[in-house]
Amino acid sequence: MKKRSFLALLALSAAHLAPAAAQEAYPSHAIRLIVPYAAGGGTDTAARAMSQRLSELLGQPVVVENKPGASTMVGTSFVAKAPADGYTLLMGTANLATNPALFAKVPYDAEKDLAPVSLVTRVPVYAFANAKASIRSVADVVAQSKAQAGGLSYASPGNGSASHLAGELFRIESGAKLEHIPFKGSAEAAISVIGNQVPVSFDTLQPYQAHIAAGTVKALAVALPERNPLQPSVPTFKELGFPVEAYAWWGVLAPAGTPAAIVDKLSKAIQQAAHAPEVKKRLDEQDIQVVGSTPAEFAAHIRAETTKWARVVKVANIQAQ
Repeated sequence: MKKRSFLALLALSAAHLAPAAAQEAYPSHAIRLIVPYAAGGGTDTAARAMSQRLSELLGQPVVVENKPGASTMVGTSFVAKAPADGYTLLMGTANLATNPALFAKVPYDAEKDLAPVSLVTRVPVYAFANAKASIRSVADVVAQSKAQAGGLSYASPGNGSASHLAGELFRIESGAKLEHIPFKGSAEAAISVIGNQVPVSFDTLQPYQAHIAAGTVKALAVALPERNPLQPSVPTFKELGFPVEAYAWWGVLAPAGTPAAIVDKLSKAIQQAAHAPEVKKRLDEQDIQVVGSTPAEFAAHIRAETTKWARVVKVANIQAQ
């Protein structure tokens, strides 16, 4: 009788210890990092830059998989429905904050279906103008837009993009008379400014970097709360009198319900990987700022961005295309 009681107690103890042991063993096999864009873009670049160092820190391969489509909703939905075990992660984007405002139906609830792990990077949006045109400053944009009957047009890499929303936020805050001209990507938008077909554009730096170096394009301002250390000569909109903050951002999320210990372990490893000198150098070269945050900080960031862009989309009456 005593022996049976002892064995039952031992079995009960083992049952309680098993989940803890399994959790301590994480990760025990490869982790999938889902990028909701096609290979070769900025999100994919950042994920791959970080994945090798992250693999070394976690002791298991971190495999980047591309699942593009429907403004990131295909890849995001895949992760939202995945097992909450820490082996399927999402390289989430600013679309997590903008899609709910732009689309009548989104197949997931970012706040309920995903667990923020760490905000990894941000990519600032700038205002650009042709260096040989009459627009030399943000003040010129406002003044000339109001002086011309039809206002001024501005280019962006696409309707609903972070760059487009930045342009609309600037229009709202400045009172400038601006008309949005969406292009099929940054390359086409940049060509329109370089050729002076469109006087101004809002976009990230990389498509314009070579043209700035060549003296054909000028960066008028950056939409960050402080000057970009990677481009210190460019003033912020804020210091010019316009409270405009806008940037693309990427961060890692897990399915909701993922154990807190796993989320915490991943967050610490991701922050360390993102700040690794070789990773940071690679991202700096593309004007991608390394952030690294706690899960709570990332969750607060997503909430704030969602609220901000919902207001802009409503005021500007932006429709997804």
